[in-house]
Amino acid sequence: MANILVIDDEAGVRRVICKVLVREGHEAFEAPDGKVALDLMRDNPPDLVICDLFMPEMDGVAVLRELRRDYPDLQVVAISGGAYQGKVQLLDVAKGLGAVAVLKKPFELEQLLGVVRWALQGDQTEPPTTQQ
Repeated sequence: MANILVIDDEAGVRRVICKVLVREGHEAFEAPDGKVALDLMRDNPPDLVICDLFMPEMDGVAVLRELRRDYPDLQVVAISGGAYQGKVQLLDVAKGLGAVAVLKKPFELEQLLGVVRWALQGDQTEPPTTQQ
């Protein structure tokens, strides 16, 4: 199966997502922010990244920019519970920066798994059941 990196500053969210991914047969590793994630990726490049947008140190938008520059073909799913920063819809910004799908927290774990399956297949159609 796939090697998936989960980036989220909430430890409980990371643990639950990783547990579900491992149960699905994937290898999952985690990072509390973008800076740690980019360091981890040097030694263990993932097949897919699930990245929160609001994090300390380095937020998800900055992570997406770095990933597009250094790993242009890497599939990234952006997640966020705080979709707006001022008047800017950050989930839309994430799509514009190359996230293949976005999910607004809270989301169903089965919904996340559907998006992960879709992203790993490299399908060019719209992702299943994403929320905006």
